[in-house]
Amino acid sequence: MPQDPSSPFTGRLSRRALLAVSGGAAAAVFMGDTANAESRGYQNPVEPTNHPDPAVLFADGAFYLYSTAGRMGAMPVLTSPDLVDWTEVGNGMPVIASWSVSGRHWAPEVMRVGDRYHSYYTARRADNGQQAVSVSVSDSPAGPFVDHRSAPLVGQADEGGSIDASPFRDTDGSLWLLWKNDGNAVGLPSYIYLQRLTDGGLELQGEPQRIIGMDQPYEKYTIEGASVIVYQGAYYCFYSTGEYWNDSYGVCWATAPKVTGPWTKQGNGPILSGNDVASGPGHGMPIKVGPHWWYVYHAWEPDGQPSGRLVWLSWLKFGDDGPVIDGPRVENPFGPAVPRRS
Repeated sequence: MPQDPSSPFTGRLSRRALLAVSGGAAAAVFMGDTANAESRGYQNPVEPTNHPDPAVLFADGAFYLYSTAGRMGAMPVLTSPDLVDWTEVGNGMPVIASWSVSGRHWAPEVMRVGDRYHSYYTARRADNGQQAVSVSVSDSPAGPFVDHRSAPLVGQADEGGSIDASPFRDTDGSLWLLWKNDGNAVGLPSYIYLQRLTDGGLELQGEPQRIIGMDQPYEKYTIEGASVIVYQGAYYCFYSTGEYWNDSYGVCWATAPKVTGPWTKQGNGPILSGNDVASGPGHGMPIKVGPHWWYVYHAWEPDGQPSGRLVWLSWLKFGDDGPVIDGPRVENPFGPAVPRRS
């Protein structure tokens, strides 16, 4: 989840930024200094290896990507100077929480709180076998993240469990947590939930509320992977619906005057869906770089090859009718504005 939509970054031009755009040079201000930002095209997938449910954080002059457990361990961590050229860092959570069991650590999202980094993540409970949401803490965005809790932060045993946590810092500095009850795992409805976090970000306060349910014909199987941003004073929630393993999966959106709602769905279906270059795109998050918004997400190859869910990057634009995600597309003529100091 973006922590500060105006956050600057520094970096180098990616070797994989292949498609030059004429007139791409522009002036931008970063860290109070003036730098030249050059827009170049790029190619998807930006990370051609299996990293489901990607989430991105900008910290310490670089981007960090976190994803669902895989060959790198419970919490894969990658880093990049520009959202395009990614390098493996390692397992950000080498020791799992005492209440959890290995093998089903999903969808971590990281937020900086004070001088530490909090990972809100999903793991399988040892006591009942359900998925649950918890929080782990690190001094570095690369980890190691440690969860000292004796029980998860959110469980919802009577609603199938809890997954897909996403932290949100509101414009007044208040901290919130979104997640989904894992209803589809037990034949129950799924909802997007919201609850206030304490100022320290390690506990919940108040009562949870259901902010988005399944009530549209294009919402199939489940809704999940919610992520909230603020754009020009309005709140936007991006979420995924469908079966993640096929082309029914895609990204939808809702809007509200404040994070607690009321949330209203717009449009007639997903604004990101499968096509001839990618299948089942979704469960991503928006991030702002300079003046532009981007959506980082996963997608399968369309031919069904067992390469997993690869990391894709698309331009997120806002028009008169709301947000539009420009993708999936392999060749992107407009790329991240990567600053290069003059």
